[in-house]
Amino acid sequence: MASSSEDQRVQWASEASQCLICMRHIDDPRLCPQCSKLFCYSCIRDWLQKAELESGNPACPNCRCPCGIDNFVKILEGSPLYPSKPIDNDTSKSDQFDASSTMLDSGKIQQHLEKILLETQGLFNETDRRVSEELEKQRALVKQTKDNLIKTINVMVQQELKDIHQQFHAKTGEINAWADILTKKLDKHQFALLSVKATVGQNSPQELVTKQSEIERSCTQVIEGLKTICLNVKPPCFKSNLIPEPSTWKFIVNKYSSVRRTNEVQYSELVTDDIGSVWRLEVHPSGFEDAKNTSLSIFLQLYNGIVGNYHYSIELLGSSRNHRYEDEAFFELRRGWGQNHFIDLKSLQESFLENDALELTFSVRALNLIDKYEKMKKRADLLTTEVDQLNKLAHPDCLTEVITVRNVVDAIKSSNCLYSDILNDDIGGRWRIQIYPGGNAECKGQFLSIFIELCSGIANKYDFTVAILHQNDKKVVKKSLEYCIQPSLPFGWKSFLGREELINNGYIQKDSLSIRLTIKPPNATQKLIYFRQYHDQTFGNMYPQRKESVASNDCKPTTSQEPLESRLRKTSISFVKNLFTKSPSTDQQ
Repeated sequence: MASSSEDQRVQWASEASQCLICMRHIDDPRLCPQCSKLFCYSCIRDWLQKAELESGNPACPNCRCPCGIDNFVKILEGSPLYPSKPIDNDTSKSDQFDASSTMLDSGKIQQHLEKILLETQGLFNETDRRVSEELEKQRALVKQTKDNLIKTINVMVQQELKDIHQQFHAKTGEINAWADILTKKLDKHQFALLSVKATVGQNSPQELVTKQSEIERSCTQVIEGLKTICLNVKPPCFKSNLIPEPSTWKFIVNKYSSVRRTNEVQYSELVTDDIGSVWRLEVHPSGFEDAKNTSLSIFLQLYNGIVGNYHYSIELLGSSRNHRYEDEAFFELRRGWGQNHFIDLKSLQESFLENDALELTFSVRALNLIDKYEKMKKRADLLTTEVDQLNKLAHPDCLTEVITVRNVVDAIKSSNCLYSDILNDDIGGRWRIQIYPGGNAECKGQFLSIFIELCSGIANKYDFTVAILHQNDKKVVKKSLEYCIQPSLPFGWKSFLGREELINNGYIQKDSLSIRLTIKPPNATQKLIYFRQYHDQTFGNMYPQRKESVASNDCKPTTSQEPLESRLRKTSISFVKNLFTKSPSTDQQ
C-alpha cells in the first residue's frame, strides 16, 4: 500500500511540474482559475493570442473556459503551488529511487504505448472494413445505374424498331395495293390484246383487209391505256426519332437553254436550316471542269454557319422518274460538295426538262442527334458572342481602367483617404477614385469605403462598376450602380468590403490594391448626346474669346488664333472617331 501511494505521489508531482502545452518544466507558472492547471507564461500567452486570431474566443487549453491572459493567476516562487525543480542527488538512495522510478516509468510507458497501438490497430481494422463496404456499395450502384440506362436505351430502341417496322408494313401495304390496281389494269389490256390476236389469227387475209381499221383502233386503245399505267408511289423514307429530320428546300432553274449556252452559274436563294447554318445550291448548266458540255454539275455550299460533317441529298425531279444523289461530307465555309457528273445532258433534256426549266430539291441534316446537339451548342456559343458584341455597342464604355493603390496598410491604421490618378474618358470627362481602406464616417474601422468623383465635366447619368481584383477570379468583389453624378460631389459605397475580409483574404498584395473602374452611359444614343454636350460646352467657352478678339482688332482672325480652332476641330474629329471604337485598356496589375 505504501508503495502504491508513493507511486501516485511521484506521478502527481511529475505531472504538476510539467506545462500541458510544451510538456516541459514550468517556467514562470500561471494558474487557470477554473481548473487550477499550471502553464508557462509564454506558452499560455501564445496559446490565447492564437485562439483569438483564429476564432475570436480565447479559452483555457484544458477546461476550455473563456478567459484572457489577465485571468490567469501568477504563482510566486516559494509558494506551495510553485512547481519544484528536479534535484540531482548522487547518493545511493537517490540513485535507487531514480532507478526504480525509471523502471516504473518505462513499464507504464510500454503499457501506454501498447494500449495506443491496440486502439490504432482497431481503428485501422474498422476503417478498412468501412472503406471496403463503401467501395462495394459504389460498385453495385455503378452497375445498377449502367443496367438501368441500358434498359432505358433498349426500351427506346425497341420502340424505335417497332415504329420502323410499322412504317415498313404500311409502305409495303401501299405497294401491294398498287400491285392489285395495276394488275387489274394489265389484265384488262391483256384481254383486249388477246382478242385482237384471235381476230388476226382466225381471219383470212381478205377478211383482215375489211377489219384493218377496227384492229388498228383496238391496238391504239391498248397502247394509250398502257401509257397511262404508272406506279405513283413516293420515294421510300422512314422517320426515326434517333435520326434528325432534314431541312429541305426547292430550286428551279428557268430558261435552261439560254443559261446552258453561257454556262453561267445558277445559285439558289440563301436558306437556313434548323441549326442556324446558311446554305445555297450551286448549279453549272453545262458542266464544271472535266464535265463541261457533257453533264450537269451540282454542288451544295455551306455559306455561313457551323463547319462540320453533314448528310445531304440533291434530287432532280422528272415527270416519270427522279434522279437522286446523297452522301456525307465535311463542309467548310463557301466550298461546294456534290457531283461534277450529276446527270448527262442528253438524259436531262429527254426526261427532266419541262417548259425549258428543271426543278431540284436539296436537303441537309446533322449525322445524328449527338452531332446535332454539338452543332447547336457551337451555334449557341456564336450567338452568345454576337449578343455580347451587341451589348457593347448598345452600352459602350467610355472609361475602363485598372488602377493600383499603394500604402494601403498605413491607410487602414490611420483611416486616411487614398486618391487615384486623374482618369480621362473619351467624351471629355475627368475622373478619380477616393479609397478609404480604413473606412469613412460611421464605417471607420469596419469597412473599406470607395467613392467616385467627377473632377470636371458635365453632370449626367452613368453606369458605374468598381471591382477589387484578386488572384482567384471567384473572390473578385464587384459592385455596380446607376447615378447622375455631379462634378466635385463624390458618390459610392461606404461599406464596399469588410475590414477583416480585406486584410485576411489576400486582396492586399505588396501593400497595394488593384481596382478596375468601368464608366459607361446608359446606351449609345446617350453617349452621343453627352459628347455633343461636351463639344458645345468646349466650343462655347472658346467662342467669346474669339468675339472679343474680333471686336478689338476689327479684322479677320490672325494666324495666331488659327491653331486654337485647328486644335478644337481636330479634338472633335478625334472624339467622333473614338466614340464607338475605343479599345479596352490593358490591365495594369
